[in-house]
Amino acid sequence: RLSERNCIEIVAKLIEDKQLDVVHTLDGKEYITPSQINREIRDELYVHGGRVNIVDLQQIINVDLVHIENRASDIVKLDKSVQLVLGQLIDEKYLDQLAEEVNDKLQEAGQVTIAELCKAYDLPADFLTEVLSQRIGRIIKGQMDQYDRGVIYTQTFVSRHKARICGLFSAITRPTPVNNLITLYGFQEHLVYSVLEELVSSGRLKGTIVGGRQDKAVYIPDIYSKTQNNWIDAFLKQNGYLEFDALTRLGIPDPINYIKKRYKSSKLLFLRAACVGQGIIDQLEASIEEAVNSATWTDVQPILPSCLSFEDIGILINEVMRTTNVQSSARIFSSTIIVSEKFICNCIALFEQAMHTKAEQEIKNNPVFLITEDDLKQASVVIENAASASSKKEKRDERKKKAAEGSGSVKGGGGGNSREIRIRKTKKKCKKDEDSDEETSTHNCNKQKEVPFMSQEEIEAVLQKHTCDCPEEMISELSEHLLGPLTKMYQDVMHTVFMSSTSATSGISRKQSVKDLQEEINILYNNIRLFEKGTKLFSDDTQSNIAKHVLKTLCTDMTNLLFNCVAADLMMAVENHSSISNEIRVKILGRLPEETKSPLLKLHNSLNGKVSIEDFLTTLESAAEVCGIMLKKGDKKKERQAVFQHRQALTEHLKVTEDPALVLHLTSVLLFQLSTHCMLHAPGRCVPQIIAALSAKISEDHHKLLSKYQGLVVKQLVGQSKKTSHMEGGGAEKDEAEAVQKELLRLTPEVKELVLRSRKTSLTDEL
Repeated sequence: RLSERNCIEIVAKLIEDKQLDVVHTLDGKEYITPSQINREIRDELYVHGGRVNIVDLQQIINVDLVHIENRASDIVKLDKSVQLVLGQLIDEKYLDQLAEEVNDKLQEAGQVTIAELCKAYDLPADFLTEVLSQRIGRIIKGQMDQYDRGVIYTQTFVSRHKARICGLFSAITRPTPVNNLITLYGFQEHLVYSVLEELVSSGRLKGTIVGGRQDKAVYIPDIYSKTQNNWIDAFLKQNGYLEFDALTRLGIPDPINYIKKRYKSSKLLFLRAACVGQGIIDQLEASIEEAVNSATWTDVQPILPSCLSFEDIGILINEVMRTTNVQSSARIFSSTIIVSEKFICNCIALFEQAMHTKAEQEIKNNPVFLITEDDLKQASVVIENAASASSKKEKRDERKKKAAEGSGSVKGGGGGNSREIRIRKTKKKCKKDEDSDEETSTHNCNKQKEVPFMSQEEIEAVLQKHTCDCPEEMISELSEHLLGPLTKMYQDVMHTVFMSSTSATSGISRKQSVKDLQEEINILYNNIRLFEKGTKLFSDDTQSNIAKHVLKTLCTDMTNLLFNCVAADLMMAVENHSSISNEIRVKILGRLPEETKSPLLKLHNSLNGKVSIEDFLTTLESAAEVCGIMLKKGDKKKERQAVFQHRQALTEHLKVTEDPALVLHLTSVLLFQLSTHCMLHAPGRCVPQIIAALSAKISEDHHKLLSKYQGLVVKQLVGQSKKTSHMEGGGAEKDEAEAVQKELLRLTPEVKELVLRSRKTSLTDEL
């Protein structure tokens, strides 16, 4: 007899040699064959009603889980009625029983969902769907939704819902979202869509579903569509237009395509937010044509629908103007006002007279900023032609004179004639240089800016005066539109006026004006030299102030005369040279050739007050030379005559003036001239220095009188400045001012007498 140990060793050896196929139990006390495991698994499956978990089998059979899984897999392969699902063995008997239970639930509830069954039976959805779909009609008395296989219905349930859906949707009279009804009444979503499609296709429901099987699906009953169409037809017939937003509010999701399909034969003009019928277009055409033919304007706003935007109005009016071929005959203002071009031309005609008047005035007063380069070129041609004609006439007259007098020559004043010839040669040279400069200059130079005729506000005022019943918006836009054409016309008018004034200028008058100019410049030149002598008798600070005053007044006048002279060659001379400003001088310099420009630029810069009068005179001599002006220094006799005339002029002025400040100023200057025999051109702020300089040249009594009068004048000026700043003063201040005024009135004749008495004495000495 073998012991237990020997038996174990023998079995282990047989298993190792693969002569015996057995499996240890978990407790190691028994051996079990695979076939026995198969039998026990089937027995347990039967005992558990056709469904058993493999993990439970391990505890029951007492074998390792690996052997259980292997045997279960073999059973599933050999027996098609057994399935392994999620670690569980399930046979057909259990599935039939499950189908019977589902059928009971279905008959009771009318519908069941796979999701609910998955939770109840702890089985996957795909497995349950496949199993139950195989048993529908055999065990399960119902049907599965073809669009959603996760729901099973009974025919009774479908019929009941079909009846509810049919009744509900039959009562609908306006577009209604299907999803809202599903939520409100608890319908099965896919069942609703299926039933609705069936009812609509069979004709049981009179309506349509828009949007398919989506959340945005809308059911539109035919009665609403019919009412909707009738309303749209009536609105279009009555108003002549359709607004897209209004159709959208009626429930039409695509208004443009709806209108195109419904009104295929109608002539509708589609805009951005609406479409317009032929009636409105005909009214617009009639109004626009009437405005164009009658040379007036019309506002089409009353004809247009109020819902149209400015963009749509512009599209509509442009389309109508294009079809009626009046685009070139009218303009659009304020979006809705159609203005005839003839009306605009009539408005332009209102400004023609004012344009000519202003152009003539501007050419006279300030031609520097008005004349263009082209004007100068044309004017130079006109002048050359006029000069040539004048020269020919002079030669003919000279030949006649020679023929009448024989072979002898006529002697004339050579000085004046030779001077004129020199001026003419210089001008020709300047002109040649200018032509050369123009040829070498590039086309990138700055162009002459347009001179405005009137501001927009001024144009509006004229239009409001001459045009009646025009809206303010139209007047404003019309004036803005006319601003450019009127400015351009004004340039042309100025050009015409300038050319006519140029052609009227004769060579003889130009020669005469040059002669007068030379005489005037020489008088100023000698006066400035004489004033410079008087200036040198003062200290440096006073000299500087007087020099600045001379540069600002007399030197500036002489500079303006020279600039006006060269401006005459460029057809830019002004009537009054005193009106020439710093800006005008710079403008004239920009038109001059380089050799003329350089000396005049130095002369222009010398007026800044940083140079002495002597430096200015030096610069003046070179500038006068390039301008063809000969500066002549006066002799002693002429200087004495100039001093006498200056004193006479100041004395006459002193006699008639009663202003204390001016009396003090004139008296001081005249006393200085009488005592030093030097002319003085000083500003009012230098009067104290003049009086101080006179202390050693006049009697002590006279100087005290002057000083006292000066103090009173200063008090009066201070009191006037206080009155101006504070508007009102106290009683004491008024009394003091009156006392000063009385004292000034008393002393004024005495102060004047200082000069007048000295003048009589001087005249007696001279005699």
